[in-house]
Amino acid sequence: MEIKRRRNKTLVNNLTAYGFMLPWFIGFAFFTVFPVVFMFSVSLTNRKLNGISQYIGFTNYKNIFSSSTFRNSFRVTMFFTIIMMIVTALWALFMAFLLNRRQKLNGIFQFCYFLPSVIPSVALAYAFRTIFGKDAGLFNALLSLISGSNVQINWLFDKNTVYLAVFFITLFTYNTGQMMLIFRSGLNDVPKELYEAGNIDGASAWLKFTKITLPMISPIMLFNTVMGSISALNGSFALLYPLTGETGDPNKMTQVLSLLIYNEAFSNHKVGYGCALSVILFLIACVFGIGIFAVSKKLVYYEN
Repeated sequence: MEIKRRRNKTLVNNLTAYGFMLPWFIGFAFFTVFPVVFMFSVSLTNRKLNGISQYIGFTNYKNIFSSSTFRNSFRVTMFFTIIMMIVTALWALFMAFLLNRRQKLNGIFQFCYFLPSVIPSVALAYAFRTIFGKDAGLFNALLSLISGSNVQINWLFDKNTVYLAVFFITLFTYNTGQMMLIFRSGLNDVPKELYEAGNIDGASAWLKFTKITLPMISPIMLFNTVMGSISALNGSFALLYPLTGETGDPNKMTQVLSLLIYNEAFSNHKVGYGCALSVILFLIACVFGIGIFAVSKKLVYYEN
């Protein structure tokens, strides 16, 4: 009798737990699993923007891998994702170190740095497009004032300067500000006793950073790296579309896969082809995540 009562209690507890989890499962099924499955099914058709479609199997994928436009977009996506992930992570870590120093007005400095991060990416991109404009851009006007000559550099549409401008703009995105706050929280959790022991042993600042700080915040570094790579892959559209357009000017140097998907699906009306590109982008994001976690097994230190 007692055993039966315990089993019933366990069953009730399990059903209660699953009941609380049910809203999440429903949301995950309808808003994640279903869109992915539907996207893959559409990628096997020649669906147009007007809804007319016909099953064509894996023809879209064959056309994608034989397309020079896709190969260029793939290279740009890899380059943009890796560099953006490195630049934003290092800048966020640097800012976290500065803000972690105990000094007056620290909270105001943190607020001022994080403030641009809460501005919508589209608004931020259009603001910087004005700043980096060729004729009436604020940055060219500042350089002209300093140099005493008329500077007219087309920062966002010159192949020699476009990457410098784009990666500079990424320093002010939400992802970078979020990284900075997480890094700062991690730095505050590093035991002070470890630094005191390092001081007793005569360790230099660089040695304490590489042997104490980095290992202790490596789990946070892993989290920020994964989130940064996914943000660069999926969130690049909102930043690059207002800056360089759907064709990724100049010479498609900034046409990441998200821009190519928009161009094919909505400008060229090839929705099936665009869905096939989306499936590939989804797989690339999965590979990035799996790869980072695989490498992290040797680099991330867990205290337990």
